[in-house]
Amino acid sequence: MSKSFQGVPGSSASRVAMSTLVDPQVKLHKLGEDVHIAYGDRARGSGNDPRVIILFGWMDAPLRILEKYAVSHRRRWPSSDIAIVQSHPAFIWSSQEKRDDAVRPLADYLVSTVYRQRRSVPNGILLHVISNGGAFQLITLSRLLKSILPAEPSDINHGTAIPMAAIFDSTPGTGEYASLLATLTTDVKSPLVKAILTVPGSLVYLASVFRRTVVGDEKIFPLLHRFLETQGLLPLAEGFAPRVYIYSSADKMVPFTSVENHLSILKANPSVSVAAEKFEGSQHVQHERQDPERYWNAVQAVWDRSLPIKTKL
Repeated sequence: MSKSFQGVPGSSASRVAMSTLVDPQVKLHKLGEDVHIAYGDRARGSGNDPRVIILFGWMDAPLRILEKYAVSHRRRWPSSDIAIVQSHPAFIWSSQEKRDDAVRPLADYLVSTVYRQRRSVPNGILLHVISNGGAFQLITLSRLLKSILPAEPSDINHGTAIPMAAIFDSTPGTGEYASLLATLTTDVKSPLVKAILTVPGSLVYLASVFRRTVVGDEKIFPLLHRFLETQGLLPLAEGFAPRVYIYSSADKMVPFTSVENHLSILKANPSVSVAAEKFEGSQHVQHERQDPERYWNAVQAVWDRSLPIKTKL
């Protein structure tokens, strides 16, 4: 494993010692075309482990790279299930039905594993959302769950809140066209290839404009900001749910001003607990590579902040 994914799990002696062990195995099982899951070892970990960690990848993020993030999570929380949700540019022009179908396997898993069992399930959900592509998938999951849960028995839809914490890495952005082109070329080094990719990128953008005009779809970036300004990111997670935003002054795809404007709105809401980690010099979705220890300490800290809710339920 590359150095960039070695981050120290936390400040305690046990977490530091754990980081020196051989990387844990993450065996993925395919739930759907864009959803994979690695089941946790219930005999390991502690009562403080999240029940499930959901990693929403950036657009076209390779599964092998997202697996490395999952390994870092597994090192900290051995008993947690870890779900990986991939995102693709086709999301931009896909129908809502197709968007729902992409995350439906995860929604079904959450209903059966978390929502139906939340009174007996310790802790809750840790969301790890990377870039706008990951955030769009989170919106889709949230909407789908809200459409599924009303058909469940009333005791599943009321009562005990689900503890939750969230990491938002390199999101939310603004400017649909520029953001889309940056998404498609973020890992491309060749200027010539970057120029070539602007053609399909422009077609994708025009297709999205056409859908909004003809079908009446809402503009996705204003939708993204409004969604993230709400307290309950998932159904029954409206209680104390701390967040941390990880971003950079050098990110060309998601300007730091976009993130900080969003943070100013959240900080004006006393019911939302939010922290920020502003990096210097790292490009889009590269913050973990620049300083893995700082990155994973921020991840650990936001989950630790969610744990007191367990004593209040």
